Parts: sequence; C-alpha cells; structure tokens
Amino acid sequence: MQRVTRDKLTPLFDRRTPPVARVLPGEEFWVETEDSRGGRTRVPEHTTPEYLLEMRRKGYHGNPVTGPIFVEGAEPGDMLVVHILEQKCDSLGYMGYWPFLFHLEDFFDRPATQLCEIRDGNVLFAPDIEIPVRPVIGTIGVAPPLEAIASGSMGRHCGNVDVQEVAAGSTLYLPVYVEGALLCLGDCHAIQSDGEIGSVEMRSEVRLRCEVVKGRSPGMVWPRLTTADSLVTIGIATPLEEALRQALREMIAWIGELTGMSRHEAYLLIGCVGHARPGQAQVPNYSMRCIFPKKYLRDRRTA
Repeated sequence: MQRVTRDKLTPLFDRRTPPVARVLPGEEFWVETEDSRGGRTRVPEHTTPEYLLEMRRKGYHGNPVTGPIFVEGAEPGDMLVVHILEQKCDSLGYMGYWPFLFHLEDFFDRPATQLCEIRDGNVLFAPDIEIPVRPVIGTIGVAPPLEAIASGSMGRHCGNVDVQEVAAGSTLYLPVYVEGALLCLGDCHAIQSDGEIGSVEMRSEVRLRCEVVKGRSPGMVWPRLTTADSLVTIGIATPLEEALRQALREMIAWIGELTGMSRHEAYLLIGCVGHARPGQAQVPNYSMRCIFPKKYLRDRRTA
C-alpha cells in the first residue's frame, strides 16, 4: 500500500505545488502527518515561554500539511470523496496556548506548552486525569482555483476547519478546482474541544481512499461530510454568525437534494433536531458546522 511520508510537507494549498504522490480512485493509501509546529516542540527545553516567543519572532511556518496528492481523474467541477478509514495517534502530544487567542491577554501574559503522553487509547493529561482519545484531522483540503492559501487558513477548498467529525469512519466531500484535486492534510489532534479552545496536537498516520464524482451537485458550495449517523455541513466566514448562516444554507440545500423536502420543511426540521457547533473559532476566518441526524430524513419525492 502506498505511503506518503511526513517529510513531504507544504505550508500552502496551491495549484502550482508539484504533487508528491499520485493515487487512483478506489486505492487505499496512508498519509503521515507532522504536528502543527513542524516538530519544533517535542522536547521539554523547547516548551519554555522564551523558546516559544523566539520561535514566533522568527516567523515559523506553522500548520504544515502533507501533500499535495494527485487523484487521477479528478477535474474542475467534480467532487472529491475522501473516505477516512483509519487514524493512528502518536505516543507524544502537546497542549498549549498563546495569550492573544480568544483575547485572553488579561488572563495570561506568556505562551505555554505542555507535553503529554498518549498511551493505551488515552491522553495522560495529569497523573489523576486520563482522557480517551478521539483523533481528528484538523486540516484537510484541495487546491483552490487561483490563489495560494496558507494551510493555517480555510475557505471553500476546506483547510484548517478543525471539525471534530473529520475523523475515522467519516466521508468528506470536497469541490475540485484543479486537475488532480491536489489533496493535502495535517494538523491532527488526539482530542480537541469545539471551537478549538485547545487540543492535543500530534503526529499521525491516516489511511484514506478517494473517489471522484463527475459533476458535483449545483447546490454544493462548501465542504460537506457524512458520519455513520449524521450529515454535516461546514460554513467558513467572519463573523462567526455568517459561518453559521453558510452551514445552515448548505444543510437546507443538501436535505432538499436528498429527499425533495422544501426549504420550509427542511429548515423547521433542522430547528427541531439539528445542532450548530463551532469548529475553529480561535482566529478569523471561523468555521461552523450544522449537524443533522440521518434518521430524520424522509423521501418526499415518492409521496
């Protein structure tokens, strides 16, 4: 099985970046990812506030992604279907914060990083606190049509959305803008809060399989995904409420495509059983997702 190693990193989603691997639709492959600091804070002496401030002063390129991966047969106007089959955690992770995130300078005056062990399916937060892992792919996406976009940002190509449902067992649907789609991923977390208040950053290994759907739905504007029991749409914007509006519009359209429900009925049903949750709310742009349980879908086209 093909393996794309973590030394093949890029800081951009960019159509001009040469692909580091090529895969066929239906082919399973592994992708190794680096942590969001490029492995710079994996030893205790590199977790001090002084080291972190100097690292930031030098302008390090954070949030590197592995890729791009060329998917044979993918063309502009298609939809790339990414099946996330498996995700492995590293044995070492780190947690931390910068005071400027969430404007908490009045609470914290220096950045902090704490290393943590990941063992037997748990994050060892403290001697008396073990947290079950729930691995997440924080950043994943394709090349946008024109501009190069930093891997720490996001847009209609997806990117650094930090959505908890982008995980093993889920299927992600992405618009294709360039030949081969040029898939990249990284910034994996052993566990993460909604809104990415924080996370346990780590290296990871992810097993994927891609499919290409010729001619995506005309109603599809933003990334979508399915889990075992839910539909999930992602909106990306500033302010946060605009991101929610986008995710909600996308969900109303998607339910209509799948069932023939009117916008009126779909909206009311989402209002009863749906959920709105932040993905990445640290810095603009923000991501919001709308989650809808599949068990409430009803086909109105046969009524």
